Amino acid sequence: MSAHNFLDRIFPKKYDFYSMLLNQSKTNYQIIDTLDSWIKDKGESASQDLLHKKKEADHIRFQLEHDLVEAFATPFDRQDLYSISVAMNKISDCTISIFKTIKALNIEADATIIGMTSLLSQGALELSDAILILEKKPEECQSKIEKIRIAQQSMEDIYISGLAELFTNNDSIIILKYKEVYDVLKEAAILLGDTVDIYHRICVRMI
Repeated sequence: MSAHNFLDRIFPKKYDFYSMLLNQSKTNYQIIDTLDSWIKDKGESASQDLLHKKKEADHIRFQLEHDLVEAFATPFDRQDLYSISVAMNKISDCTISIFKTIKALNIEADATIIGMTSLLSQGALELSDAILILEKKPEECQSKIEKIRIAQQSMEDIYISGLAELFTNNDSIIILKYKEVYDVLKEAAILLGDTVDIYHRICVRMI
């Protein structure tokens, strides 16, 4: 056994999982916020930045998963740590899917798409703020959870009203195209809800 491995067994390396989660949540928000900007102006720079940020988020997640295997101890339940990281990644995956779907179908964002994307960005920002206080102020998590759930519910409300408006259109192709985007945005809302459920479970166990 090498001296390095021997020392690692006596003094296990400590990993800052709070910082890793915070970095992932910040990057996750940046991805959604960039989508929000791209939807409004369709700029090529925002398009490239969106894909770059996704690669950055993937790198952070892969590093966290690697360190989770190596870590002797974690600040809270190992499964919860893994689950919330995966859940945030699913939101960013869904965000890229929204971007690619809008681009592939070559449609202009309507009020429903703009509204739902804006709320998704708001929810992701609140989630990042929630991760920030997790380590030292878990007792304050409830107010953040409530704000995220409001954003999620508002997305679902806009989805329903948007569908009702969409189906007044006589063009079936237009209906199919826009419903495809609406459905991916609704999936993002569901994933946001799944993530905050995991976050809530972590908070309850920490308080």
